[in-house]
Amino acid sequence: MLPNAFVTLLTSPSYLPGALVLLHSLLELHPEKSRDFKTVCLVTPETVDAKTIGALRKAGWDLVIGVEPIGSGSGGENGLRLMGE
Repeated sequence: MLPNAFVTLLTSPSYLPGALVLLHSLLELHPEKSRDFKTVCLVTPETVDAKTIGALRKAGWDLVIGVEPIGSGSGGENGLRLMGE
């Protein structure tokens, strides 16, 4: 049986504090050493630098995995512009 996992996605170094708080909260809620879940942080290497990836690993994420960004096409880009992104 595969272990359960808590997974998040980091697409910008500015989201690092949130990823660290999430990890801290998960480990605080489940302090036992033999947890029945893994913590996984997906990152987009095109937009997240090596220093940020190193900080995630040092903080204690079980897995830090690089993934390719998925574009949302021109319709999605227009929506992001409306939100000021």
